[in-house]
Amino acid sequence: MNKHGGYLGENKKMLDFSVNINPLGIPAGIREKLIAGIDALVKYPEITGLSAIGKIADDLAVQPENIILGNGAIELIYLFARSMGPGKALIVQPTFNEYERALKLYGWDVVHHVLTEQDNFTINPEALTAVIKNEKPQAVFLCNPNNPTGRLYGSDFIRQMIAPSAPEINWFLDESFIDFSDESGSLSLVKEAKQAVFILKSLTKFYALPGLRIGYGVGLAGIIKKMEGFKEPWTVNALALIAAAGVYDEKDYAKQTKSYIQGEGQRVFNALSQIRTLKVYPSGADFHLCRLLKGTVAELQIALEKEGMSLRTCEDFIGLDDSYFRIAIKQEADNTKLLTFLKNWRN
Repeated sequence: MNKHGGYLGENKKMLDFSVNINPLGIPAGIREKLIAGIDALVKYPEITGLSAIGKIADDLAVQPENIILGNGAIELIYLFARSMGPGKALIVQPTFNEYERALKLYGWDVVHHVLTEQDNFTINPEALTAVIKNEKPQAVFLCNPNNPTGRLYGSDFIRQMIAPSAPEINWFLDESFIDFSDESGSLSLVKEAKQAVFILKSLTKFYALPGLRIGYGVGLAGIIKKMEGFKEPWTVNALALIAAAGVYDEKDYAKQTKSYIQGEGQRVFNALSQIRTLKVYPSGADFHLCRLLKGTVAELQIALEKEGMSLRTCEDFIGLDDSYFRIAIKQEADNTKLLTFLKNWRN
């Protein structure tokens, strides 16, 4: 099993920078709806979450047949792999390692297109097109903004990158973190229906609801229908359905979050850039990838945990090694505490 869920040690007060959850907490409106909806637990929820699907479809201006709900975005990664294969899949690396685990579990042949630090972990569309032409995959997996590098691509870039590909290729675009940016994402590709596109969306990160497990996918109706054919009933509980139907009504919360994450994220980036013992990479999400120029992340983690803080080591990501780590944006005081430690560590 891959590493997820943050710090799991004995320190219950650990300041955990490995978890990329909105530091502003649960939206007040969603909290009220969840409390008011507690009595719904005496009833079975809708099997597929049809009402929440209809509300999200209205919010996105797509048809309900373009939407599928999941027990977190993670369920839909595995459901896509189970229902759309087996075949050959190309994964743009380094990235979230559950794509590969899900694909291999259901018999897919997996190949990698590994981006390097020398290229700033940025896709060269011509190079990717050449790899796709040579490997002839049935599916291509891309995370945008990417986890863990934070690399963000605009919708025009994604459109131009996908345009030369064969129409039978299924593009799996994970946009779990895109709400933290000002980019609108690739929803227009689904509406235009020129390529086979499936877009993954997480509602737990931006809306601080990881324990509720709720996400959705939006894609061509044919892809959604195939996935529904393999989906177990009742994978989304009643409270998660309440939240899913209400998150896009939280417009003030969304504006506040973007303003905070972008402002505080830039402050953290600037401060990290001044630390001589590490390198930090620009990010379009609520986290930053860093590389130590002195020492190993394992040594850093040991020292950091003694001070009541933890981070995400990145040696398990393809294309990275034990000099890389990822930190989430937290409350300002917490970020300053980490920055002070990093500035003084082995300097």
